Amino acid sequence: MTWLWAALMPHPPVLVPEVGLGREKEAALTLQGLEHLQVALKALHEHSLPDWLLLFSPHSPHTPGALFVNTAPRLHGNLARFGAPNAQIASTVPQEALSELTALLQASAIPVAHGSQENTTQDHAAIVPLYLLSQAFPGGKLPPVILANPSGLTPEQALALGKMLGKSTWQSHPAFLASGDLSHRLKEDGPYGFNPAGPVFDKAVVTALETGNPGPLLDLPPATLENAGECGLRPVLSLIGLCNKPLQVLSYEGPFGVGYCTALWTPEQPLSHSARFTTMSTVHPYPALARRVIEARLKGGPTPGPKDFQALSADLALWTPQHGCFVSIKNKDGSLRGCIGTFIPTQKSLGAEIMANAVSAAVRDPRFPPLRPDELDTVRISVDVLSEPELVRPGMALDAKIYGVIVAKEGQRGLLLPDLEGVSSVEQQLAIAAQKAGIESLDGAEIYRFTVSRYKEGA
Repeated sequence: MTWLWAALMPHPPVLVPEVGLGREKEAALTLQGLEHLQVALKALHEHSLPDWLLLFSPHSPHTPGALFVNTAPRLHGNLARFGAPNAQIASTVPQEALSELTALLQASAIPVAHGSQENTTQDHAAIVPLYLLSQAFPGGKLPPVILANPSGLTPEQALALGKMLGKSTWQSHPAFLASGDLSHRLKEDGPYGFNPAGPVFDKAVVTALETGNPGPLLDLPPATLENAGECGLRPVLSLIGLCNKPLQVLSYEGPFGVGYCTALWTPEQPLSHSARFTTMSTVHPYPALARRVIEARLKGGPTPGPKDFQALSADLALWTPQHGCFVSIKNKDGSLRGCIGTFIPTQKSLGAEIMANAVSAAVRDPRFPPLRPDELDTVRISVDVLSEPELVRPGMALDAKIYGVIVAKEGQRGLLLPDLEGVSSVEQQLAIAAQKAGIESLDGAEIYRFTVSRYKEGA
């Protein structure tokens, strides 16, 4: 039998309400992604429950050069060391499936090490996903779990392991869960500071998941992987190898300086059309709001308001902060159809900022004729939410893939977003930004940098 589903979950203890004590709301997009993962899995479980779950955790015991497989007869653990002893998990280990997995691994070229550890309290990368995922099972009861750690493998071996697992025929119905945080170096005030390799790594992970192609990850230099400070590379590669198809990325963000990503794959995509639409529109509420506003403007409908915000997401933390943002409209071939934005907030809330810029992108971009109603089904909308610009001082890094820039001189300002096609260097980025403002020379100009959180409509 084939895998019922496969998923990627982050594992910071702060996501557990008993640990976060309110701070978990700072990871609002991740909470939404996890909620929709649970909803999707509950729908799947109404038809078929997995007989067992294979969990790859990068914080389980590991052996250099090998996949470590925990052979204990049962697993239990809690988050007491994070102040939440009642946040606990318990499961059996499916012995027949464990024997089947062991035989498959012995017949492969994947080196394996075994050990027995029932108490997983030291492994929050196993406890957090299992604790949160238990809500997707009837009565909150987890299925039997096989716990393993691929951290001892090379990236190529982790991918090959996933491919082997995906091609194998099982005697039962299994599911696969990859636990992994992405870069730990996304912010200066994060736990490990900032390194430009962090955003590069995280973007490669999301791209690889969305395309089902491990190339963006395997092509990263070892120094980038080291400087990114990641723990999820090998679980992610095994996940991609097992699925051998694109996954649905439900959420990505880095609110505490660590990248969190949630993704789901099912072999037949059995979700109903309405379920798929709901997941896409609520997990990415910003482009969903932009589309509603544009449709209302072009078709003469009522202008969306606060109730519409809450229909897309009840989490007010997504709507009430003030941020600059850009709304981009692109044709199916990727060519630009309209883009207008603000680098500092001009409205009372981000929701209002998105609405104003969405209308402007659709009908007021001087480079294009106003969008027509018949084009709505042929365009894709994205929303870029900007961080507060900071003045670039000596020693501060610039990177055209990571940072957008603002060039300011004598009252003129030119802005360019990061990671644009055809813009491969900082020099090129600054020159374009200056040109947009009519600034002829960068001498005496002030340079500001900012980061962008990009939210796209699904393909």
